[in-house]
Amino acid sequence: MNYARFARGAHAMCLPKPSYELFMRGLQLVLQNNMHLLPPAPELHNGVPLGGAKLYIRPMLFGSGQQLGLHASPQISLVFFVSPTGSYFQGKAMGGLKLHLETRRSRAARGGTGSVKCAGNYAITLRPLIDAKKHGFHDNLYLELDTYHNPKPSSPLSPLRQAILQELSAANIFLVLESGEIVTPCLSRGTILPGVTRDSVLELAKIFKDELQPIMAKSVGREDVEITVSERDVSVDDLNNAVEVFVTGTAAEVVPVQSVGTSDDDEESYSVKFRYGESVPGPVTFKLLEMLREVVAGLRTNDKIQNWLCDVYATPEDFRKGGITD
Repeated sequence: MNYARFARGAHAMCLPKPSYELFMRGLQLVLQNNMHLLPPAPELHNGVPLGGAKLYIRPMLFGSGQQLGLHASPQISLVFFVSPTGSYFQGKAMGGLKLHLETRRSRAARGGTGSVKCAGNYAITLRPLIDAKKHGFHDNLYLELDTYHNPKPSSPLSPLRQAILQELSAANIFLVLESGEIVTPCLSRGTILPGVTRDSVLELAKIFKDELQPIMAKSVGREDVEITVSERDVSVDDLNNAVEVFVTGTAAEVVPVQSVGTSDDDEESYSVKFRYGESVPGPVTFKLLEMLREVVAGLRTNDKIQNWLCDVYATPEDFRKGGITD
């Protein structure tokens, strides 16, 4: 999935995509030559890593030619960057995030590049993020602003409650609803980044749904609850039916959310605090994080996820197979 997203981004930015073989070989070599930067192994609990630092890998492609005109660069640079990193949300591995509903500024609009992993999508979130932190929030939760400014007149809900959710500045969002649904905003609008951790969590929730059922029962307080895993339009009003909310990202992994709301100077007032997330993750959030870490540690696998991990010291051919999924 990483390569497929990289290739789509290259096309959107009018850059030639590298071959799959070159992409994977670059990843393999940058890891082999920078193993001294690999942080110490995290503490284990029953063999499962408890988080901690990790080595972040970022392949980058950018135009580096000499021109001033508005046209595709005649020269490109393909760079593979690694850096030790801790949790993206420092100090929030267990305690939940306070998210601000951003009702004035847009991260992405339909027809734009919101689904592309490009620098502009992060630059546009910096000023709103700084402002949100001044009001005591950890990050912004962005909206499809056209659905906020053009509500359905026939709906009994306020314009804000009708609005469709997008994502955070650099993370996707999931809701665990009273009904047993695990849901995340869909990609069909073209405004949300298809996060790799987002995709991983969706797959784990689907594959191990039976294992998650008693955990979901504990979360919603109903033994007969049935789990569904969905990608669809998610409204602000859906937050009122959530027992757990969490966000996903490469460096973030899986992080609980304790509340979502507006600030004092926003146009419309809204606030919701979830049953779980203030001090510890909810049962489903914690189980999905544990499953993800078990996969990373090689302790959880099946036919559908057996190629998620690559042996850095394998032959280039075998290393490439680790990155291929059906």
